[in-house]
Amino acid sequence: MGETSIKQRAPTAVGRWTLGRKLGVVFLVLALMLAAIGAIVTYQVASILLNSQQVVEEQRESSYTRELLRIARSIRNHVALHDVVGLDGDPERTRIVEELLRDAHASLAILARGPGGQDPSQADHAEAEARLFDTVAALLDRLDAAVGATTGEAEVDAVAAELVRVAEAVHEEMRDEATRSLDALHAHGERMRREVAGLVCAAFVVLVGLSWIVRRAIVRPLRALRDGAARVGAGELEHRIRIGGDDEIGALAAEFNHMAGELGSMRAGLEDEVARRTEEFVRAARLATVGTLAAGVAHEINTPLASIASCAEGLERRIRDGTSTRDEQAEYLRIIATEAHRAHEITSRLLEFGRQAPGEKVDFRLDELMHEVEVLLRAQFAGRTLALDFRCDAELPHVNGNPSECKQVVLNLIQNAIDASPPGRPIRVECRGRDGWVTLEVEDRGPGIPPESLERIFDPFFTTKEVGKGTGLGLAIVERVIEDHGGTIEVENTGHGALFRVRVPAARPRTT
Repeated sequence: MGETSIKQRAPTAVGRWTLGRKLGVVFLVLALMLAAIGAIVTYQVASILLNSQQVVEEQRESSYTRELLRIARSIRNHVALHDVVGLDGDPERTRIVEELLRDAHASLAILARGPGGQDPSQADHAEAEARLFDTVAALLDRLDAAVGATTGEAEVDAVAAELVRVAEAVHEEMRDEATRSLDALHAHGERMRREVAGLVCAAFVVLVGLSWIVRRAIVRPLRALRDGAARVGAGELEHRIRIGGDDEIGALAAEFNHMAGELGSMRAGLEDEVARRTEEFVRAARLATVGTLAAGVAHEINTPLASIASCAEGLERRIRDGTSTRDEQAEYLRIIATEAHRAHEITSRLLEFGRQAPGEKVDFRLDELMHEVEVLLRAQFAGRTLALDFRCDAELPHVNGNPSECKQVVLNLIQNAIDASPPGRPIRVECRGRDGWVTLEVEDRGPGIPPESLERIFDPFFTTKEVGKGTGLGLAIVERVIEDHGGTIEVENTGHGALFRVRVPAARPRTT
């Protein structure tokens, strides 16, 4: 047997854009996208937090400026009384004004001190606050100096009126800044919403693009490899995988194609070797068959030829001696004729067994053929006092075949059943159609077939009958005819006889 070897070769080289680098680029893009989203969101959150602090601070300052404005208006109300010329003439009013001035200084100190941490206010706003606070402080100092002094009421009232005006300006500035801070907070929130929506859309587009890249560069080639492996595994060794690229998947595809090519070469070599060995086996089997046939023919023909030769020699000797009578001559001639007919039957069956071309096939019903066989064998059934138990489906499908050959099959099977059955016992013959097949069963009530003979029962010239009662070609011819019709035949011992089962395909219904 020839040897088929696979040549060693270097693995396919991988280019610069390996699968690892492609995945690295994908992960890098994802990381940059996440970093950009994180940075933008962090910046916007910080801005919103600063705006929130500004709103809180301006609301706090607005509440203190409101309190400062209330104190300023109270001071002016007390110094603007027309029934008193000076503050020093009324100790109670002086005390009230002094308390209001202390409260005003306290509120101004809180405003000037600002929040506990860094002031979130804008620089220009902080400078405006400082100037206003300085003005308020100066006015409060003037009022402090005026309390208890002999100052004209008109002058004190003017200072108090100026204090009210400046306090209103401070309160208005704080309220405007609070409004601006709240508007800025809303603007930052809206801008953050738009930017996050834009980032989400951009991230979706990037993910779709990366998914397409991964599908094109990884998923689709892997699927092609899977389908290619399945086709090669199914026997399509000529199939090749077409995957571009010089990464690991492309190298794997190239190695796979090389492997498929090597397997194809190996299979071609094995098929050639198998064909050669098969031819040798068929030749040897043909020679063995020829030898078997020759031995069988020699064995079967020698018996009638020996009888013919013996009778001819005896008849010749008696005629030469003059001791032969006409009855002896007739007996010798009858034996010679019988043995000659037997030799003719053997050669005829041998020719029938060796015939290769099947006869013309037509559609026919097996039950109609059975009725013809029953008429032919009726005398034998009566002579052996045997009963024929014949059963057949009412709607038996047609069979496409040669009626003459099929009749010979049925005759051989029933004839064997007659030879094997003792007198007075029934022979069951049944025909039925199931699942596109027509089945014929012939069962006798004889002793059955020896187990050691079951495997050889269809061999040419093998018979379990007595010498001179069978050629051993009947079942061999039956098997050949059944195989020519695309069917099968099997035999089994039922415990009370032998059962032969024939299955042939039912004819396809013809459309009109």
